[in-house]
Amino acid sequence: MKGSKGAILATLGAGLLWGSSFSVIKIGLRSIDPYWFVFFRFLFASVVAIVAIASLGKLANVRALLRSPLVLVLGVTNALGFILQFKGQTLTTAGNAALLINTCTIFVAVASRFVFRERFGPLKAIAVVLGVLGAYLVTTGGRIIVEAGPGLVGDLFVFAAALLWTFFIILNKKVVSGHDVDVPSLTTALFVVTAAASLPAALVFGRGSFPRVTPEWWTVPYTAVFCTIIPFFLWAWGLKRVSATTSSVIMLTEVVFALALAALVLGERLTGGGLVGSVLIMAAVALASREATAELAAGPEIVPE
Repeated sequence: MKGSKGAILATLGAGLLWGSSFSVIKIGLRSIDPYWFVFFRFLFASVVAIVAIASLGKLANVRALLRSPLVLVLGVTNALGFILQFKGQTLTTAGNAALLINTCTIFVAVASRFVFRERFGPLKAIAVVLGVLGAYLVTTGGRIIVEAGPGLVGDLFVFAAALLWTFFIILNKKVVSGHDVDVPSLTTALFVVTAAASLPAALVFGRGSFPRVTPEWWTVPYTAVFCTIIPFFLWAWGLKRVSATTSSVIMLTEVVFALALAALVLGERLTGGGLVGSVLIMAAVALASREATAELAAGPEIVPE
């Protein structure tokens, strides 16, 4: 019972830390270019993870994984997802980003039906309908005719990131389920590939050759450590002791905390349509999670941000 309570608290802690990332990213983007932000976040995370892995004597595992084509594809996909999210957050709110990113849970439920032959029952079907409707309400505020302004473009960038991470999670599950993989080593390898894959985008699309240091740079190590490394290991540790369904439901606190923090720190407010949409998305994620018949393997799911 004590182990179960500890796992629930660990999962809750992961959700709260991931939920804080959206507001922290929004603060950092006030002065840090989004492309460089992604690169430095994962460069910092890579250095910390490599030091930790080296202390465990598992550096050879990381080098071997870096030669795997699947790991390279996962890292590049992860980099593209974060680039789209960060670029989108320069145009949309932290609250909208949190809600739209978490629609990937719904798409994973759909994709799992075809990739892993998981059962697709009525609850998942309802979840898809609610999720799509919720995403529409969040991005449009419930308006039928919407002008193509910066906010809508930002929402579409973030939504595209959610679709990319659907592919990432499905492929990640295949890698972890089909191989005897050391999860910390795989996570470290993914951090390294993500950093390397995001550097060309920073050099080509980033403002200037190198970003200037500003007071907002504290957001880089914060997101690297408290929104990438620590919550992942809390989540993975908790997932070994509670079911994937229980973990997914607890992780809904990520969205709730993200919305609350965005309102408190950034003064963001949802429109009436956006508020209804947020409730529908959270209900959809909960329904998709409840009908999970096969647990996701405890792998490096860096995505729940």
